[in-house]
This record gives sequence, C-alpha cells and structure tokens, in this order.
Amino acid sequence: METFTFESLPVTLTEREINTTIPHQELAHWHDTLELIQVKEGQMHCHVNESDFLLKKGDICIINQDQVHRIYSKEGACLVHTLSVDPMMLTSIHDLFHTLILPIISDPDFTHIRMHGRNSHAHLISNLMNDLQTLAQEKPSGYALQALAYVSMILRQVYIVHNDGPLESEHDEDLRIQKKMATFIYEHYGEAIGLSEIAQAGGISRSKCSTVFKKYTATSPIDFLNAYRLEKAAALLKNTHASIADIAFSCGFNQQSYFNRLFLREYGMTPKAYRNA
Repeated sequence: METFTFESLPVTLTEREINTTIPHQELAHWHDTLELIQVKEGQMHCHVNESDFLLKKGDICIINQDQVHRIYSKEGACLVHTLSVDPMMLTSIHDLFHTLILPIISDPDFTHIRMHGRNSHAHLISNLMNDLQTLAQEKPSGYALQALAYVSMILRQVYIVHNDGPLESEHDEDLRIQKKMATFIYEHYGEAIGLSEIAQAGGISRSKCSTVFKKYTATSPIDFLNAYRLEKAAALLKNTHASIADIAFSCGFNQQSYFNRLFLREYGMTPKAYRNA
C-alpha cells in the first residue's frame, strides 16, 4: 500500500491491491471522513451497511461519514485508489460549508453512492484523483494549494450527484447498535470479553447480536473480535520488542497456542515468522 498526503491538508490518498491471496482482508469499519473509492484495475466487492455490490474498473463509490463498510475481492487482484477527505476543513468558510457541505454529510439517507465508470461525474472524479496522485508524487512548489483545488472540484461533483438523487440508502437502529458493539470491542479487546459482553454493549440479546454482526460485517461477533485482536497483535509484533507471549496476553488471548493457531490461519505464517519478515 502506498499513501499520499498533501502537507497539512486533512486529505489522504492511498493506492493498494485487494487480492484473495493476501491474508487478513479488511474488517468492517467506519470513518469520520468522506471516502471515495476508485477501481483502477480488476473488480472487487464493496459492502456498505447492508448493501453488497460489485465495483468494476473505472467505477466510483462515495461513502458518507460513519457508514460501516469494507472492500474485498472474491477472485483475482484489484488495484484501488481510496481518497479520504475531512469536510470539516471547510468550516472556516461558514456560508459555503453550511450551504453546500453540511446538508450532504448530515443527510441520514446518504450512506453511499456508486457510479458506473462511464458516468460523466465518475469519469471526472477519477481524473481528479489521478491528478492528485501525480501532484503528491511530484510535489511542485505550492502543490498543497493545487491539491485543495482538486479536492474542491471533487466535492462539487459529490454535491451535484447527491442533489441529483435518488440515493441508495439504508439507515436503521441496527446500524447504531452495530457501531456501539464494534466500539466496545475496539476499547476492550484486551480484556476477557465474549459474546455476552458484546451483546450487552449493544443492549440486545446474544442471538440478536450475532444477527446484527452478520448483517453489517458478514462475520460473527467473536470472529470480528479475534480478527481485531490479531490486527493489534500484528502491529505490536512489527513495532515492539515485546515477547510473543506478552503480546498475545495484552491482546486478549489467554493461551499462546490458541493465539499462534489463529494468527497462522489469518496471516498465513506464525507470529515469529511475521516478526522476522
């Protein structure tokens, strides 16, 4: 994965490959930013809240703030650009923000918009994202100002498409509950928690908890918990010198053998081999 930034602008562009051969595919998550996904090569699936759809080369998906989503591949490799924009950077321009931006990001019916690559708006957004990458690579004098201009042009396309409607949208109480339970996992993954504690965080039954997780993340609560624990463990293996046993324990695994087994299944190698690599 390659990440491009633009000095102090709250804008990030990433280029990465989504591949079925790469272990540990993306967990369902959400952001406090707008996210635009551009398929450069191949095809992949995008899951937003309850919707799951295929994106092909040239297609664009715009995902609003706070929407549970993930992207994944079922076959082959896919090259993806992801642009993350914090629209709050425009709050200092009061009238513009409140007239053009706030009505979009606060619209409860706007969860995501997907556009075919032949759509004129999608084509323009794709070109602007490509220009942003070139700008970040070359870094000419004052390039952040040019980046701001490109981002503003992209936001204008989002504004136009949003107002054209109708939007593909899903918004319900289950989504709020799912976020509460996922947040509980993020905050307590290192503790001895299980299905009962996760369900309690959402104020629902164990069976309802399993149903909601399947609905929004396509996995079970415990599998989601373990996958997140493994993500945190992988980061510790890479960035610290703590022992594997200590890392396993700090990430919520009481038995190192169980941790080793799950890590091997998820990453295709043992924790020790991952650290050495």
